[in-house]
Amino acid sequence: MPSILDRLPPVRTYREIRRDFDRLVLVLAAGDLVASFGFALVFPFLTIYLVERLGATAGQAGLVLAAYSVCSIVSGAAGGWLADRVGRRRVMIVSVGLTAIVIALMGQAGDLASITVLTIFLGIVDPAFIPAARAAIADVVPEDRRPRAYSLLSVANAVGWIAGPAIGAGLATLGYDVLFLISGLIIGCYSIIAFVWLPETLVRRGSTSAAETLELEEAPVVVGFTPPLTGDTGHGRATSEVGVPATVDEERRLDRARLRAFAAFLPIAAVIHATVFLWVTVLPIHASRDLGIATNAWGLLFSLNGLLIVVFQLRVTSVVEGRPKAFVMAVAMLGYAAGMAVIALLGGQGWAVPGIALAIVLFTAGEILLFPQEPSFTSDLSPADSRGRYQGIFLAATGVGTALGPPVGGYLLDAAPGPTLWVLASGTFVVASGALAILGRVTRRLPPTEG
Repeated sequence: MPSILDRLPPVRTYREIRRDFDRLVLVLAAGDLVASFGFALVFPFLTIYLVERLGATAGQAGLVLAAYSVCSIVSGAAGGWLADRVGRRRVMIVSVGLTAIVIALMGQAGDLASITVLTIFLGIVDPAFIPAARAAIADVVPEDRRPRAYSLLSVANAVGWIAGPAIGAGLATLGYDVLFLISGLIIGCYSIIAFVWLPETLVRRGSTSAAETLELEEAPVVVGFTPPLTGDTGHGRATSEVGVPATVDEERRLDRARLRAFAAFLPIAAVIHATVFLWVTVLPIHASRDLGIATNAWGLLFSLNGLLIVVFQLRVTSVVEGRPKAFVMAVAMLGYAAGMAVIALLGGQGWAVPGIALAIVLFTAGEILLFPQEPSFTSDLSPADSRGRYQGIFLAATGVGTALGPPVGGYLLDAAPGPTLWVLASGTFVVASGALAILGRVTRRLPPTEG
């Protein structure tokens, strides 16, 4: 008979996670929670600091963040390549450790040039761990459960972002040098967690993964009988209608089709992330300068995003589990489009706080649907021995978007204050939704890659 404690949603969710996922997923989630809290102490206030303390324009602040994104294009791809060559664990430990050092040093920068140089170094070392972590999850989690596994990382990140901005606003009163130092020390704890508890999951070509070995050990063996494979399960090798594995030529055709679908997905993802990044980087400037929202109030509004993710992320992902990933992402775009439309309609300071709160709710709805599906969709299209590289290439594509988004958005905000930027952003999301729906129709009948 379950106790009252067992019926509580957090306890139920924890038991489901322990039952359904490898320990590696829990270790990555714990590390993400720690690191996200460290980042959340400083990131929501970085553009405000650049504009109000260092005298940068909105466009210049966007260029500083673009420098990070430009470097992340190469860093993400290199990190994915290294994850397939030397292992997921090594890449993550080194990347996170160096990130912690750079963040701590950023607090010592006293001018725009110095912090730009450090931001470039941050872009070189920080993004490398992301494709390694995503590839590690794909190594051990079956295809149908991957969105929930990536959702768990999103929840862990969100927990850090709930408290981080509010605490960061308080620490900022002690000085940005103290704020960045504390942030670096906290992020460094992730490197320690990975060193102590994170196993290596890299699957060499021709070997059997831990997840596959477990499935083989648990599968019943019947002499003289081979269970038929079907192409409709969405797992493993494509098969013919009678259950016989497809020919080598058919596999090659499917591989080429997956590669074309992945290539089509990359520019769509770049545009999406360029536009998504506006609410994190340019909206704080608009909120502070044009709508009169105080720094402390913005920190609390930013925390709303994390709170909503913690409450709804895993449940929503469970509801959409099994649905075509491209179509789920297409729906996510409509949430972002509605949020940008709300920002465009804010004409005065009287409705600024509730209006931005509503927009953040809509942005979060889009994020809850979008972010777990992207790496899972990429994993479905990638060969088992190239998961790190595919995740790295995807990260590089989104890096192109986040490199372009802040400077272009900052320039438009300076050149045409008011709704112009946000109307364009809303329209961009609507177009992206249509493009993802078309891609979904193309990929609907493609089985995921083997392994």
